[in-house]
Amino acid sequence: MSISAHDFSLYLHELLQAKAQQELEPIRILIQQYRAVLANFNHLQAEIDQLLSPQTGRDYSLLEPALRQGFMGLEKLLAALVKAHDEQLISVVEADDITALAELFSSRMAQQVLQKMVAAKRKARAAITEQEIIEPVPKKRKKLDTSEEKIVLAPVVTPEMVPMVQDAGSKRLAKLESRFFGWQKIGKQGEVLPLTAERWAAVVDEAQQLMWAVNWRDSDRFPNRGELTWFQPDPALNGGHEGHQSLGQNTFDWLRQVNTVGWCGFTDWRLPTLSELASLLTKEVSNYYHIREDIFTDMQSLGSRFWTSSVDEKADYAWAMYFGYGHDGLAHKSYTLNVRLVRSVS
Repeated sequence: MSISAHDFSLYLHELLQAKAQQELEPIRILIQQYRAVLANFNHLQAEIDQLLSPQTGRDYSLLEPALRQGFMGLEKLLAALVKAHDEQLISVVEADDITALAELFSSRMAQQVLQKMVAAKRKARAAITEQEIIEPVPKKRKKLDTSEEKIVLAPVVTPEMVPMVQDAGSKRLAKLESRFFGWQKIGKQGEVLPLTAERWAAVVDEAQQLMWAVNWRDSDRFPNRGELTWFQPDPALNGGHEGHQSLGQNTFDWLRQVNTVGWCGFTDWRLPTLSELASLLTKEVSNYYHIREDIFTDMQSLGSRFWTSSVDEKADYAWAMYFGYGHDGLAHKSYTLNVRLVRSVS
């Protein structure tokens, strides 16, 4: 039996692909080891995906140590950023700027900027402490709690680094504008927050003209929470079955409680309809769910299943959204699900 040149070429290509796939395994293990570090440098994801695609002719024996050295540099930078932030020497915004600098240039240059910034802030704090010793605060004057003082200093960089840092900041802002295009961050008083805000109490979907509540901290259970049964005493809205009160742990009583207290200055929060909640679905998983978890930062503490206000012909069922699976479904009104509250802004 003779083998054509074409068949032999295909066989040789498959053989080389299989070899590259085998040689790629140490790279896969290395990337997995540094997955937690790489999660903080989103710009690398496309390159990582490309690296994980086997390529014939690539020398993986040289690639592995080079990658390891680069990842170790990023790990050291991340550890230094966390330490500086925990010691209240830099803010999250400043940490993001330095991360952006690492994206533009290198982790070594970002480390240099961080070290100069931290040294400058330590020097400034020491100078303030020394000044307080020389000139003690008069007894009649209430001494400020130094833990609440905010020392704002520009990063100390060399002249040649100035345009680089400015460029990094501009790039970071451009990324935020692109990432949050069509969305507004809302503060606890209902004010529109800048894109650089570290926390927000709600977001406005400008296309849908809907304001969605977001728990201030991901561990909070207000105004969004779980373990609530579906209950609506109004016959015009409950589809023929009011649901289950569950000793007050239900959607109706919870909404009444939230609107009594208020959130973001508003008292007209409600359960979303099925179509409204479906507008938050994404085709791909963000981290764990089919929803923008960078916008809805309280998802991990809430879970996957959320009630809607939409009812069905089956009177004892209501529609729910399952963000873990990325689709809707009927749920018995006695089930305990989460709520994500919404209000109209138009």
